Amino acid sequence: MLSSQEQRIRDDIERCYAAEMEEPVLPAAEPTNRSRLAGRGVDDLPAAVVTGIWISIFLILFGVGAAGLAVAAATTAGALLWRYWPLLSG
Repeated sequence: MLSSQEQRIRDDIERCYAAEMEEPVLPAAEPTNRSRLAGRGVDDLPAAVVTGIWISIFLILFGVGAAGLAVAAATTAGALLWRYWPLLSG
């Protein structure tokens, strides 16, 4: 059994911890453009981009490096344009 002074100290400590545990309420943030990009991950690439990636890999493996790099550059540009088109369009 705690004495009255020990009980008072214990109540003060619990009250102090409870005040520290409360999280401040943050103001609501404006919706960002990230929500427009949420469904545009690597898993959702169009078939043309995926095909371009594989063609560039095969071209580089079979010794046609210049053509492989050109296809890879065009594929990268297409993938970036596809990914960020919602931000560019408005």
